[in-house]
Amino acid sequence: MRPGERRPGHRPQGRGRLQAHRHRPRRTAGIEPERGANAALAAAHLVIAIQALNGMWEGVTLNVGVVRAGSRFNIVCPDAELLVEIRSATDAGMRDATAALQEAAARPVVPGTSVTVEELESCPPMEDTDASRRMFDRAKGIGVRLGLSFGATATGGVGDANTIAGTGVPTLDGLGPVGGADHTPEEWLDVSTVPVRVALLASLIADLGDSRSD
Repeated sequence: MRPGERRPGHRPQGRGRLQAHRHRPRRTAGIEPERGANAALAAAHLVIAIQALNGMWEGVTLNVGVVRAGSRFNIVCPDAELLVEIRSATDAGMRDATAALQEAAARPVVPGTSVTVEELESCPPMEDTDASRRMFDRAKGIGVRLGLSFGATATGGVGDANTIAGTGVPTLDGLGPVGGADHTPEEWLDVSTVPVRVALLASLIADLGDSRSD
């Protein structure tokens, strides 16, 4: 159960983290630069190509968050590394963006370079399903009885609930006490919201259990 906003029931996006490597034999920059293929230059072109994919699909973002290249200033850069994150609200969006990234990587701009793309981790999106909507309606009804008024929202975050939702199990996230500034030194929790949020969660579990026995 993760901390919620004032509106419990948010829907995190999925996340994929990929690593792109570019390799070439080492060549001295002063003696035979013409025999070297600059992997840093190739990586720079790929960064531009990847970032340009943003906006092609609704609810999908790509971010080149880490760029590493070379180790010596007098060597034509023989290798480079990009760490790329893709976030999507749907599995289809994740697949489309990953395929587009792979396609961009397969067409190096700098002659003599090649690229290898490796998926480091993957977390499925929490998609908006009819079953989850029905469970949210139950939670909302319980909230009314407890004096809570809230709605559903989507978020770019990722949590353990994504893994459960990815198996097809109806899932709600953000049912915890109200908090904010996640994963920062300023992270906070409104302790006054703990009792009512625990009551909401317990009542929802009981209600879902009763519905299974009907």
